[in-house]
Amino acid sequence: MDMKHQHRTLLNVSFIGVLALGLLSASAIAKDISIQGRTTELGTIPAFHPEHGLGSLQGYLDPKAIPNSLALIPPPPAPGSAAFALDEEVARNSFALRGTPRFALAAADFDLKLPHFVADFSCALNAQITKEDCPYLYNLLCRSFSDIGMSTYAAKNFYKRARPFQQNGEPLAVPEARTFLEKDPSYPSGHTALGWGFALILSELAPERADAILARGRAFGESRIVCNHHWFSDVVWGRAMGAATVARLHADPTFRADIEAARAEMAAICAKGLPATFDSKTEAAALALGFQASSVSAIDILLEPDATMLKHAAANNARLLKAYPQGFALDATHAPHITMLQCFVRTADLDKLYAAEEKVLAAANVSAMKLEAFKCYYIPTGSGLGVAGICARPTPEILKLQADIIAAASPFNLRDGPIGAFTAGHDDPAIDAAIIKYVSTFEQLGAGEHFNPHVSTGNAPTALLDQMTVEPFESFTFSPAGAAVYQLGPFGTAAKKLKEWDLKP
Repeated sequence: MDMKHQHRTLLNVSFIGVLALGLLSASAIAKDISIQGRTTELGTIPAFHPEHGLGSLQGYLDPKAIPNSLALIPPPPAPGSAAFALDEEVARNSFALRGTPRFALAAADFDLKLPHFVADFSCALNAQITKEDCPYLYNLLCRSFSDIGMSTYAAKNFYKRARPFQQNGEPLAVPEARTFLEKDPSYPSGHTALGWGFALILSELAPERADAILARGRAFGESRIVCNHHWFSDVVWGRAMGAATVARLHADPTFRADIEAARAEMAAICAKGLPATFDSKTEAAALALGFQASSVSAIDILLEPDATMLKHAAANNARLLKAYPQGFALDATHAPHITMLQCFVRTADLDKLYAAEEKVLAAANVSAMKLEAFKCYYIPTGSGLGVAGICARPTPEILKLQADIIAAASPFNLRDGPIGAFTAGHDDPAIDAAIIKYVSTFEQLGAGEHFNPHVSTGNAPTALLDQMTVEPFESFTFSPAGAAVYQLGPFGTAAKKLKEWDLKP
């Protein structure tokens, strides 16, 4: 991730809760700074709590004119209600995103310091917004920030809802902000109101980019769920308050006049063709992961081989890549392993499955197992290509281990699942269907007497693979060094590590 996706320290994040105390005082010192509605003396607008370094300015609205969240949104979901059960399920489904680029982006989205917050929309705009190039636009956002942020606090301070991490005990994305967050109520989400409010304003100014801008504003709020800082319902009603405040701002003549001044600036910066502030490809890849995992996950419970097998697998992979550079390398998304079981499970049941499998692994003394690698093999994949591997002889010990792993997973095995259970699908529905069928039937076709313990090493044309399978093979002995659960990727590969165990005795 680039610097955009490195979250800031607590001094560089927003504390809009404490800013509420200064709203009246900032309003009291404001000057008459508009002519025919439009703000003209930009430098004379009072900063809003400058000691926090956020860059926000006095808002457009009198405090009494800011939409009242206590009057506009319902109470937060009550414990035990269906709505709260949904909040909890969405939270659980987000946990699988930890350690992914989406989680890093969510942590970065916590930073509301205005130069950074404005730049969060640069990829969606495909342009850079700076104070120098866009004084009215920048001023518009800095003033709107205060109005939108304050709109959530009537309900926040009345309901005093606890945040998810306070109730589910799971980690939060910005741990240095814990003390602040514990004191700042959860419902509705101020970050979400701001993200959606900015998206509405910017999409009005750049309608040709509206879909991308609004999608980024929606994702900005969803980042709060990924961070475990806010509940789903906090985000839903935070978005409502952002929209309500922007609607009210349009009744203010100075805001409307500033919008028109900003419109010309927006057209000018879009015409410049400057690249976005952040890496748009990196951001797009992170956003593509969504804000929660599928309710069903396709998983691979596997053994990780020791250094001996890794050395042989790497040599085999290098030979295959030399002949077929388009093939896959052994890397983080193609880690060498022996699949013990592939299946579909409810994402919410993953922790229970981990606990069950940990008992099996602890009782088996897996690292003491000795496996003999005795031949190369491959599976044809069509178009003259195949996936190659190194086979090990199935021993009574590894067959029993596989049976125990399958038995431990049985209460959670759904037997079937959707393509959304994988990290990604394909453009070809036939490939999706084949992968789903393979995972659904693994226990019947790949276990027990059908078990072929092997380490996949790459892919190449079948002409080479035919040659490799008839060449003399020098057997070697290796052992499992670890075990893990991975989410399966587009081609049934072990794509994303979800859980791992060190098998050292």
